[in-house]
Amino acid sequence: MPEPDLKALLIDDNALYGVAVPFGRRGADNGAAPAVLRWSIGTEREGAEDSGEPSPRARALRIAVEEMSIDAGAPLALPPDILVTRVLSLPAADDESLDSMVRLKMERLAPVADDDLEVDFEIVGATETTTRVFAVAVPTVTLTKVADDLAASGLAVTRLDSSLLCEWRSWATARGLPEEDASLAVVFALPSGRFDLVVADAHGPAFARTLGTPATPEDFAREVTLSFLDLSADGSAPFPASFALVAREGLDPAYAEALAGVAGAPPEVVPEGDLPAYVVSAAEREEQGDCIDIVPDAWRAEERAAVTRRRFIAGIATAVALWALILAGLIVAPRLVKQKTAAVDREIAALRPAYAAVADTRSRVRLIRSYEDRSHSLLDILRDVCTVMPEGVTFSSLTYEKGGESVQNGKPLPGGIKVAGDAEQSAAILAFKNALDDMGPFVPAKLTGPTMDGSRRRYKFELDSRFAEEAQP
Repeated sequence: MPEPDLKALLIDDNALYGVAVPFGRRGADNGAAPAVLRWSIGTEREGAEDSGEPSPRARALRIAVEEMSIDAGAPLALPPDILVTRVLSLPAADDESLDSMVRLKMERLAPVADDDLEVDFEIVGATETTTRVFAVAVPTVTLTKVADDLAASGLAVTRLDSSLLCEWRSWATARGLPEEDASLAVVFALPSGRFDLVVADAHGPAFARTLGTPATPEDFAREVTLSFLDLSADGSAPFPASFALVAREGLDPAYAEALAGVAGAPPEVVPEGDLPAYVVSAAEREEQGDCIDIVPDAWRAEERAAVTRRRFIAGIATAVALWALILAGLIVAPRLVKQKTAAVDREIAALRPAYAAVADTRSRVRLIRSYEDRSHSLLDILRDVCTVMPEGVTFSSLTYEKGGESVQNGKPLPGGIKVAGDAEQSAAILAFKNALDDMGPFVPAKLTGPTMDGSRRRYKFELDSRFAEEAQP
């Protein structure tokens, strides 16, 4: 039996991204890139928090859980505005000592007391004398809000990751690390308008910082300059020798010029589509092991207790149901079946002659009508369907059934049409269905879809419309 897909979610400020990656797939060169789904998070309505309504983030997560059928949980990557991130260069030590050193440094950076802070780290590079770690910290009050959103959405997280580290992993998967004695600064331009910066050498990331959402290229240049000043003061890595800008679609070229002005040289502009999607890196990191996991131990303990309670209740319910079924089978069921069978046999025997006569007459009438009826002709129906078809909808197939020429369970099968196709917008598909429903010959159509075709970026659908008078019993 094949392993299930690795599913992951990633929050990028005002949007939620999801992906399912085949288990065991490593790197973007192993088959076609998986389709990435996107849901808008939107903004909080005034008074929604006090009224108990789910937050926009919770609503987006709930939709993602339903559309991706996430049953066994998934990792969730959080943006830098939720996590405090730092790349730390520490003396080589065992895991316990590293944990203590990372916590001490992150507690100095975070604006909360140490008891109200969750800290975790991931080793991103090491030498004989030093260990470089990507550390994250998040206040407990922030995690509480995340926990409320997760509870409202029904998502069970297997791991809370850093989207900034997923961005870097996406770059490293496609482009690799710099050569020995070389350094590189990569600026990621996110679809939300946010910019993130990672400086790396041959051992891995040496510096990481989010630049926020600068409104102008001048603001962007100022944030990059401040980051490089911070890098120089930290002394963890030299000034980068080369620069790259991972540009989202439609990015103003002035931002690349602003980066060139700070760096002193034009950066390499890499289209975002040339790298694996950041959420794909979040899924593939599930196989990596020893990754960042900011989920508190209390959450894990509560989850284990909830699983134990559910299993106990399910066991009791199963035992009671089984006992009831056995009792019904031994005492009640035989008597009921015998009584109902006898009653049905008597009714069938009394109605058989009349039913045979009526069925024969109906069959003859249907045959005559099928030769006389010229309504709902193929050309008329095709003309009417094409007339109401909205712009942007494309047919891939249309199947026409006259109806009344075949019988099932003594009744004529209704005729109609089946239309399959695709459209750029799901709203066009819904408008097409409504137009068919409003046409005289049809009863409300059965719509299958719309579903996103990731390779073509179009919504697929199938409509099954039956003729109204032939659908009646």
